[in-house]
Amino acid sequence: MDELIRTKVAPPIWLGSQIRRDFLLSRLDAALARRMTLIHAPAGYGKTSLLSQWRALCEERGTLIGWLTLEREEADLQRLARYILLALDDGLGTAAAPSGGAAGDEVAADLPPRTALSAIINRIARESCPVVLIFDDFHRAEGPEVNAFLASLIRLAPSNCHFVIASRDYPWLGQSVLAAEEQLTEFTSDDLKFNQSEAEAMLGRAQVPVLPEKALLGLVERSEGWPIALQLTSLSLKRGIDHVKLMERFSGSSSDLARYLSEQVLTSLPPETQDLVLCTALVDRLTGETVNALCERSDGWLVLDRLEQQGMFLTPASEARESFRYHQLFAEHLRDRLARQDIGRFRVLQARAARHFAAHGAISPAIDHALLAHDGAIVAEILEEGGGWRLIPQGHLAMVETALAGLSPAQVESSPRLGLAAIYIQIKHGQLTAARDAYDHLSAQIGDAPAGLRAELRVVGDTLADYENLPVTLDDLRDREALLRALPGGDHLVLANFTETLAAKYLEGGWIERALDPLLDARGHYQALGSLYSEVFTHFLEARIRHAQGRINDAAAIMGNVRGLIEVNFGPRSDLAANSAAFEAALLYEQNRIDEAQALLDWALPHMEQQSDAWVDVLAAAYLTAARCAAARHALQDGFAILDRAESVAAVRRFRQLSLLAALCRLELLIAGTAPLEEAQACADALDLDTLADGMALENPIYRPVATAAATCRAALRIASGDHAGAFADLAVLQAWAARHGAGRTLVDGLILQCAAQRAAGDGTDMRTTFDEAIGMSMFQSLVRPFLDWQRFTAPAIDGAGTGSGEANRYRAQFIATLSRAIAVQAQPCEDGALNEAEAEILGHLSRGYANKEIARLIGMSPDTVKYRLKSIFRKIGVDKRRDAVRVAQERGLIPVSETGADTGAQSPSGTGGNRG
Repeated sequence: MDELIRTKVAPPIWLGSQIRRDFLLSRLDAALARRMTLIHAPAGYGKTSLLSQWRALCEERGTLIGWLTLEREEADLQRLARYILLALDDGLGTAAAPSGGAAGDEVAADLPPRTALSAIINRIARESCPVVLIFDDFHRAEGPEVNAFLASLIRLAPSNCHFVIASRDYPWLGQSVLAAEEQLTEFTSDDLKFNQSEAEAMLGRAQVPVLPEKALLGLVERSEGWPIALQLTSLSLKRGIDHVKLMERFSGSSSDLARYLSEQVLTSLPPETQDLVLCTALVDRLTGETVNALCERSDGWLVLDRLEQQGMFLTPASEARESFRYHQLFAEHLRDRLARQDIGRFRVLQARAARHFAAHGAISPAIDHALLAHDGAIVAEILEEGGGWRLIPQGHLAMVETALAGLSPAQVESSPRLGLAAIYIQIKHGQLTAARDAYDHLSAQIGDAPAGLRAELRVVGDTLADYENLPVTLDDLRDREALLRALPGGDHLVLANFTETLAAKYLEGGWIERALDPLLDARGHYQALGSLYSEVFTHFLEARIRHAQGRINDAAAIMGNVRGLIEVNFGPRSDLAANSAAFEAALLYEQNRIDEAQALLDWALPHMEQQSDAWVDVLAAAYLTAARCAAARHALQDGFAILDRAESVAAVRRFRQLSLLAALCRLELLIAGTAPLEEAQACADALDLDTLADGMALENPIYRPVATAAATCRAALRIASGDHAGAFADLAVLQAWAARHGAGRTLVDGLILQCAAQRAAGDGTDMRTTFDEAIGMSMFQSLVRPFLDWQRFTAPAIDGAGTGSGEANRYRAQFIATLSRAIAVQAQPCEDGALNEAEAEILGHLSRGYANKEIARLIGMSPDTVKYRLKSIFRKIGVDKRRDAVRVAQERGLIPVSETGADTGAQSPSGTGGNRG
């Protein structure tokens, strides 16, 4: 019965083929210079596998190494000592044993612990070379006596001895002293995680079908690099399970991973610890207070420390250790297990978690747990106390929508704030008719409600009217300003929404000079709330104000900054990013950066067409800019097709202003292009252009942007048809309004057309003065497109412009030269299949193996622009791959042979291959 098991002093024979982990092996080699290496990680992280690989390497190099796999029986010190001596005999060779002595299973058979400790130390001391002792699965034998024995061995052993401890629990072996003396190396689960290349190697070794890169990355992220999960994945794939469904199966109680966790982790725990783990795994982030609330105790932080030390897949969520989290697959298994075993207790605990998070202001997790508790009353209570509709403009639309879906109609109707939330969701989904009906019904029900609730009703109503694009008068807006003074001063959300809507309506109504102050007030309120989501919209609005003022550079800088905020906080392909791209594309177009504008719209416009939360201004910016970009590339019919899409969207969403703006853009392109004058006139007649343009003279036209575009088109049409007097009359009204309200961008259009009218009327002196004024307003703002869009009117003035002398005239001459070059380029479109200068340059860099980002850096463009131009290149030469593009271009002589490397996948200077997207 006391006979020792020799297989314990060697790695398990079942390990089989393993993934070699060179980086970790090199770290273990380096650790030999220190006294102790501690490998602490939960089950399934490959501790034994790693040490087995390292032991083999050490043996090849002649390092003396002893291995001991511990079991519960080794908690007996005499048995432990005998096994250590056996491991030494096996690893170091029995030839070194004392003359006439026995092997380790006899030497320490009856020795007391202190004597056995001396025997072990003396045995090691006889070796002149380094000695390594590996204790695997130390957690199985751990206890106060074993810890004290091993701590003494580590402290007293000769300096040539190095100890390696692998354990699921965190053992206490005096390592704090070793750490202070830089004699300790630690490995945790973070170190042992598999990266993508290791996961790929594991799947390849299992001879399973190759996964797409996106699927492989998702697998690594879902498993968090947990080696056992990836190992079980490879086995499942080998059995033919589809990779898309595989990770979903991991969270079920009948999965391979569930069985592994049950056998290797849960059944080894005392009942009290099992219960603690099951209860605390219900939440994504754990604090001591959360543990106390869930488990009805007061030592939550101590519980978390103990669970972490016991290897329960619990790790700090940050270096500050302010909260903890379980491995997601482990937590999902535990939640599923509890729900199956005791659904009543599962829901009680979820309700506790909901109330705990709600009490601490964490509304989103509170709602999630309340829904899992299947308790509508708690959901309604939390949502009501959290602000109801107020949560939506703070970026919590999805959460509120999910919460309302868990309530009955009666529960929603019982609370005005929940009713307003339901209306707000309808607004965001573009269900404006249903939202208006529900709003009117709720307004009638509320009646003489408290002032605060009436203010909230007004804010949601204003938001609805804003989405409906209902016209307002200056008197309406003045009434709103008066009401603003009566609102509660501390209600930042109501004040923010109220002032933001006021600013937007001032801008849309043409009172540009009044828009900025309420906008900045709104931003201050959003910042006080900490609502970055809502603050982003104030940046959009400020950029539009600067654009209207003709301050293109300021607007572009604002949009550049807000793009960075959106990409970091909401994602580069989010709804906010699409809205940002639309406004930014409009500014890029103004600067004649057509390719960059088009590159943004290529993804943003289809994205916006799929989202319901889009309003007239952002849709107009996207569609009209895309149509103008197409016309600038001599693809007028493509531009008309884009405008057709705009009118279809306008019809579905009942956006009359968008429909009119799209129709006026079509007329503008006809007038500015080479279409017969009769075709443009027919388009104008169909639009009833005169009625729309006459609105420019009104203080409150139905839609100021429509009146402005209509007056501009009518003036241009009259110039083209020889009605100079009519054109001057239109332009006088247009310019007077623009000057009065600071609409610098509209003023530039007016000056350009006035210059054309003066030239046609034979007034050369005034023409030059007007032209100089237009140039002066544009040249420091990089405002190029108005001169190109109206080039049928501006070309003679640009050709005849003198250069003058002096610093100001030098900038003027440079700007006019820029306009001349741009007009020349636009007047000579490339033949089908021919590459322009920029495309040839990009293709040359591509042939040298550069990636899109590297090409963008070299030629001063954005990566999106490079991507767009590459698509154009591929289309022209009839290929769809980078490698083929270089080969075909070389064969056709489009790029010199000398520009290519030995093959078309030549290395770029950064060391990466060229066949990349």
